[in-house]
Amino acid sequence: MERLWLLSADLPVREVAIDAIAELDEDCWFCGKKLPTIRSIAERCRRINHAILTQPIILNADATLMDGGHRVARALLDGITHLPAVKFETMPAADWVEEIDPVS
Repeated sequence: MERLWLLSADLPVREVAIDAIAELDEDCWFCGKKLPTIRSIAERCRRINHAILTQPIILNADATLMDGGHRVARALLDGITHLPAVKFETMPAADWVEEIDPVS
């Protein structure tokens, strides 16, 4: 994640409406891979409670969330309607590529 923060450091910061973030109503943390447990939800809650709302969330070129889900959740809980955000106009090169097994 540090690389993403470095790449976005010089992007202009603007305010974004929380309700405009599509991931607010999507499974972007557990991704259907396994059901959330009390432990995994508690860990998310801990991270939400410690989220720093002055740090901009990071959006990709099509305005979907790349970083900042815990800040979005914290803002929602606190009744905040807008957060600072930066947005890539073009996507940075990936720093890793998931290998796909051609036999599967």
